[in-house]
Amino acid sequence: MSDYPRFYPDQVVPPERFGDRTDQLRQIEYTLQAIREGRPRGAMICGERGIGKTSLLLKAESMCLERKILPLHIALHEFADVREFYDTIFEEVSSALKSIGLWEKFRVAVGEFEKGWDYVIRLQKRPRTLQADVHERLSLLLDKMTQRGHQSLVFFLDESDGLKAHVVGLQVLRNVWTSLVQRGHRLGFFFAGSENLVDSLGRYSPLKRHCIPVHLKRFNMRECVEVMAKLEEGAAHKLTPLLRSRIAELSGGYPHYLHVLGSHAVEAMKTGKRDVWAEAFRSYLIETNAYESVVTRAAHVSETQRRILAHMDFLGPTTPKNIARGSGVSQDTIPAQLRRLIQGKIVRKVGRGEYEIIDRDLAEHVRISLGGKPA
Repeated sequence: MSDYPRFYPDQVVPPERFGDRTDQLRQIEYTLQAIREGRPRGAMICGERGIGKTSLLLKAESMCLERKILPLHIALHEFADVREFYDTIFEEVSSALKSIGLWEKFRVAVGEFEKGWDYVIRLQKRPRTLQADVHERLSLLLDKMTQRGHQSLVFFLDESDGLKAHVVGLQVLRNVWTSLVQRGHRLGFFFAGSENLVDSLGRYSPLKRHCIPVHLKRFNMRECVEVMAKLEEGAAHKLTPLLRSRIAELSGGYPHYLHVLGSHAVEAMKTGKRDVWAEAFRSYLIETNAYESVVTRAAHVSETQRRILAHMDFLGPTTPKNIARGSGVSQDTIPAQLRRLIQGKIVRKVGRGEYEIIDRDLAEHVRISLGGKPA
């Protein structure tokens, strides 16, 4: 048992500590089952930066291993043409195996597979067409794996946004993929990219028939708490409910910031600070080099605006009616104050009569300055 919860700022969360994303994991489970049944299925994992795409990929890879599916993780890049895309895949196969720690685990099982690896990924003669080239290389790889008892293979292609410029390459991939599955091979592809990945590939993308979109959104309060509860498993000292709430609110529902803020909170707990959250928040601002800026800008926020900010929802939109109920500020005066906060780029209007905090750092500084129960 550890003394304190373990957070993972600027690190990929280990699969055993992965929390929530129940719906997305269910989609991935369905996809992996389809691959094992010999159906051409894949997924496009998309979301904005810091939303947890890489951690979900790692979790999906661990799900593959549990089901005796071999996962190969390859980080893509901006490539000049479609052949460079396929060269990248085949040149990085062996290094990808080593980078995710699979090579040693599978060395005994694959036997002489290592000896033939160069031949698998490098052909002596290049076929006339790109499609024939890709088909032959993947066939060799899958044939060798099948001979050694591995029935299924899934490519995990991270940073896939560059694919949108190469429709022909995607058509080649779709054609080869379908052909190999029809021959009895069990092959799948998981792509990961920005929140616009699916839309940017176009309405008639060759891959959309076979790849389900897995959209990652910001966590709500319940999901944030579930993630932190998973990270607390086995720890002697737990976060207080109020501390979990403040971490969740300031994170904005982004997994990355849950871990950054959580790590500062744990450090404040270890050093015995009376107000753990105030110390954690101050350390976070100093780390991000935002402390002086936040203090300076907060000095220009009026007392009425402070009360409004302190009673807005940090994880979603708020109406003037709800703000008035909690803050005691007259509902008639709130819209004008919100317009001033919009001009200061602290708040934005997100719907009819709904407003959302965009500068959560400043809003939290204001909330702490108004006092309240230490967390």
